[in-house]
Amino acid sequence: MRPRLLQFAAALAAIVGIVCNATSAMSDDAPTAMLIVDSSGSMWARLPPNNKAKIDIVRDKLAALLQTPSQTRVGLVAFGHRRRGDCNDVQLIASPDSPRDALIGPIAKLNPRGPGPVTAALKIAIDTIDTARPAQIVIVGDGADNCQQDTCAVATDFAKTAPGVAIQVIGIGIPASDRPRIACAAQATGGHYYDVADENGLNAALDEATKLAILSPGARSTPSAAAKSKEPVAPPPPSGATLRVSASLAKGGALLKAPLRWRIFKAGEKTAAGQTTGPDISAKLLPGSYDIEAELGSIMARQQITVANGTAESIVLPLDAAHLRVNVSAAKGGAPSPTATLTVASGNAPVAIARNGGADLYLPPADYTVTAEDGIARASQTVTLAAGDDTPVDIALGSGRVELSATNGVANGKPGDQANGLVDDVIYTIFEDDPESPDGRREVARSHAAEATFTLPSGTYYVSARSGAAEVRERIGVGIGETVKKMLVLAVAHLELSAVVAGAPATEEQGVVFRVDRIDANKERVARAVGPKAAFSLPPGRYRITASLAASPLLAVQEVTLEAGKTATTTLKIDGGFVRFKPPSTVAYASDAYWEVLNAKGVPVWRKTGTDAKALLAPGHYKVRFDAQSKKRETEFDVRAGETKEVEIGQG
Repeated sequence: MRPRLLQFAAALAAIVGIVCNATSAMSDDAPTAMLIVDSSGSMWARLPPNNKAKIDIVRDKLAALLQTPSQTRVGLVAFGHRRRGDCNDVQLIASPDSPRDALIGPIAKLNPRGPGPVTAALKIAIDTIDTARPAQIVIVGDGADNCQQDTCAVATDFAKTAPGVAIQVIGIGIPASDRPRIACAAQATGGHYYDVADENGLNAALDEATKLAILSPGARSTPSAAAKSKEPVAPPPPSGATLRVSASLAKGGALLKAPLRWRIFKAGEKTAAGQTTGPDISAKLLPGSYDIEAELGSIMARQQITVANGTAESIVLPLDAAHLRVNVSAAKGGAPSPTATLTVASGNAPVAIARNGGADLYLPPADYTVTAEDGIARASQTVTLAAGDDTPVDIALGSGRVELSATNGVANGKPGDQANGLVDDVIYTIFEDDPESPDGRREVARSHAAEATFTLPSGTYYVSARSGAAEVRERIGVGIGETVKKMLVLAVAHLELSAVVAGAPATEEQGVVFRVDRIDANKERVARAVGPKAAFSLPPGRYRITASLAASPLLAVQEVTLEAGKTATTTLKIDGGFVRFKPPSTVAYASDAYWEVLNAKGVPVWRKTGTDAKALLAPGHYKVRFDAQSKKRETEFDVRAGETKEVEIGQG
């Protein structure tokens, strides 16, 4: 028997036990239970190592369990078994007073196909139980609710109206990111969450439940003297074992159901004689002295015992520890915030960090500071834990969420598709009032995501969306637990520039410089870029575009009008021709040769020293002068747009 599975087995055996035969009468106060079976499409997924479908494993085992005699009244709810894509596909298949065939037959016919309305199924189970007591609910499935309902909120409300009715949650391979949204049902009601990862684990768990259901199906007993005192009652060793060790937080406290790491050592030895993980450990030991070690999180306890010949003994090992359960939510009593981070510290030393808005910790007695953060919302609480404490802490951040997107106001569409209106090249900034800042406001958050989400303390904020030189600002209010969705209308136009130099596309080596100046109401330079091509996001309006060359006086100027949501493509043509100068054939010159070109007005427009003399010149009439080794020459020439020519200096 696997000790780790005893909790699971006990819970499920109590739920699925049924009458000894179909005609047996039940007592008015028989236990009542509701079984919720996930029949969503994902239950066809197969588990290692034998590649058997999850639903097949559950159907086969539950069919066997439901034939075990018991006084427990069992009802059945299933979901996702009749229609695809229908979150209303939830059915009460059998009420708790139904004969066993009313459950066994339908379970065998469950055909997973739809979504997972776990919360709707839980509501039906709660309504069916009504005021019947004792009672409990078991959820068997492979996922959290995916039908936009809050399982945690329903379970929390149920715990307030029906104290003592536990919800047990059996999760089959549920991802860690989704686990808190269904495990909270067990946490809120005092139940347990059991994680099953493969077929062997699921089969072992169900087999254990079957054994317990046959040995003690729904048995009741009169409280013993030990139970009437406040000492915990340790379960006896199983058949064939001489020792069973359970654990409690403190001496005289309730037995722990959490899985501990157990090890048994022969006294004085360092090699473990036995070990397991579960709420307790059982072993068949020879007479002698032994050290029992239990580990739970950061807690470790050790106790020496003596096993006598011919006796079987059960003991309880106190851990001298406390249990801390933390829930972080936007509003008091709300569901855990999936984006919240939780830090538990003793003094200045962190002892635990948790995410997804919750923590379940076993800690030594001490004073702790519990700090929760979500976005820029932050709250702290001091907790004093004594041995045996089971302390819940609910931290309400008083926060809300802001979800932002930006559009150019033309049409709706997907991020990145500018033709459809949404803008993806955007920076969102959140400001709040701050009298000590120079402009009276202080930046508190920023995001470059196309669709950004912020968690903020409740209050008033100023939201800015900027794309290139275009910007829009709005004032928003955020309430506790509220999600504010805002699409900001950002009037953006797109400008794509390229250049042609002397009849050919510009190159990187030419050092093209683009300048963009606003020439309508707001006359200002708004953008600059270097390279053969450039792209800008700008407010709608009229602009002057200038393209110039880094090493030449040539330039081109063009005016454009930009409209919101549209892209303007402009090519600026820098007219000119390339001229290579050749020295006189009779003159030998070195690298100190000097060249100078003058325009028709006699103004120098180009100078060069060296042997490689090549110039880019605007169309027109020029004179070139050459000076090398005290020999001076000059020649006049003409340049036409787009030509490449060679000019030889006169022989003079």
